[in-house]
Amino acid sequence: MTVVVTGVSSFVGYHVARHFASRGDKLVATISRPRDAYTGIAAERLAALEGRIELAPLDLRDDAGIAALIQKVAPSLWIHHAGFAEGYASADYDMARAEAINVAPLEALYRGLAGGHCGVIVTGSSAEYGESESASREDDTSTPSMPYGLSKRAETLRAGELAERHGVATRVARLFIPFGHLDNPAKLVAQTVRKLRAGLPVALSPCRQRRDFVGVSDVCDGYEKLQADFSRTRFDVFNIASGRGVMLKDFLVEIARRLSAPESLLQFGAIPMRAGEPAVSYADIGKAERILKFSPTPLPLAIERELLAFG
Repeated sequence: MTVVVTGVSSFVGYHVARHFASRGDKLVATISRPRDAYTGIAAERLAALEGRIELAPLDLRDDAGIAALIQKVAPSLWIHHAGFAEGYASADYDMARAEAINVAPLEALYRGLAGGHCGVIVTGSSAEYGESESASREDDTSTPSMPYGLSKRAETLRAGELAERHGVATRVARLFIPFGHLDNPAKLVAQTVRKLRAGLPVALSPCRQRRDFVGVSDVCDGYEKLQADFSRTRFDVFNIASGRGVMLKDFLVEIARRLSAPESLLQFGAIPMRAGEPAVSYADIGKAERILKFSPTPLPLAIERELLAFG
């Protein structure tokens, strides 16, 4: 089977491409700029995939380029992970650019796949949900509180419309907080692991917010199960998450314990909580458990597998 993965230089894109390649599928992974223009962690991910995948240049804003790639590789599965996420946590997120990258390209994608046998998995986001004290369900009608969430919700809605119009089986994977090897080193979990291993203190907020952390291997398993669900109905949305709202403080303490690092290095309350950050965000995964038979790994075991197995 030929699988196209967009956004392969990203954390999740890298792992999903690696996962499907490990099954023996032919992987065509798109990059938006020349290979030698990638630096840092993105370059490291691409280097780790060398020999496993075929890289293909693609600007998602180029409708003709999308059509040409579909014609050339005749994919059986298109994993649409690329998107505009710069400043995703900011109220100043660029909605015009988001429309051009996250939403507008879907028209050319579905037009190119119409009449074929290729299904699409679109990466969604927990940011599509509004603030709530309870678990977020796929059928919630709440409005996202941040521009990034509005953009991702627009992408989901557009994918649903186009899937029905063009007869292309589509699933949206609403991801919560994946973690694992080769994550962005500037993100909290990767930064905390790096500092604890070095015996350095980690300045943290009180970390009382509750979040849904899911090992990236479970995310990959979720994508595989979504592909297997294409024959059931044309379009559907699933939360891919752990289904548990864990206090961030408890999660970081568990990491320290499993690293045999002093918990005192975790300096809770040293910095303020980020303004506007919701207190609670976690998923109801009952639908994924029931229909997809999705079963995420318990958090302590996921920490061992995703973070501690790598030096």
